[in-house]
Amino acid sequence: MATPLVPDRETTTCTTTAAPAARSRLRRLTRVAGILYLAIFVLYPLSAAVRSTLVVPGDAAGTARNIAASESLFRWGMVGEATVVLVEIALAGVLYALMRPVSRSVSLAAALARAGEGVVMAAGNLLTSIMTLVLVGGAGYLTALSTEQRDALALAFQEADSSLVLVWGLLFGLHLVLLGWLVYQSGYLPRLVGGLLALAGFGYLAQSLGTLVAPELAGVLSTVVLVLAVPGELAFSGWLLVRGVDADAWQRRALAARECEL
Repeated sequence: MATPLVPDRETTTCTTTAAPAARSRLRRLTRVAGILYLAIFVLYPLSAAVRSTLVVPGDAAGTARNIAASESLFRWGMVGEATVVLVEIALAGVLYALMRPVSRSVSLAAALARAGEGVVMAAGNLLTSIMTLVLVGGAGYLTALSTEQRDALALAFQEADSSLVLVWGLLFGLHLVLLGWLVYQSGYLPRLVGGLLALAGFGYLAQSLGTLVAPELAGVLSTVVLVLAVPGELAFSGWLLVRGVDADAWQRRALAARECEL
């Protein structure tokens, strides 16, 4: 008669608690996620500040003159925007790895939404900046357009860029709502942080959809986003950097997900 298999103590321990090596890797992954998140908090406002110092609303000639005179600064702003795009895509993958034990499908959807946001930002921020530089660059073939026309087009591209937040804001809002749900359900991150992330996501969605319907409320909705988004995103990134995830709970969740093939 066959002897029933009884798991030894070492096997049981490995399946219920995270091994030291796995715990160390998980800790590094959470720190990377926190660092990437904070990098976005620093780089995006700086890049946006470059535009705000050079673009004069309603003054096409002044905007073109500022950008032409400070082309290096404008290009550094583009570098900052490009870096944000790369960080967004990398962060999407890291967060997918962290949250996959909760739900592979929802984590994938959240990652795709964040990566899509990065693509829209690249197409918007960088493309409009490149077109602006072409217009203020004074290439010979541009003599077909008058100076006033070139300046007006340059300002139009910059103002279009400021409106593209409504497009990537939809994708980012969806990402935050899904991420908030994942964090709330995880068991290895605080539920309060998950709720704050979801609230931030609804704020971005409200800003994008609300501004499309009622553009006169754009200023109010921008303030609403700041109030709702900053606490959740700062709390999430800070928690990843300082506390990280509960490694044992993450391991249990990952084993359960593997068994159920989620």
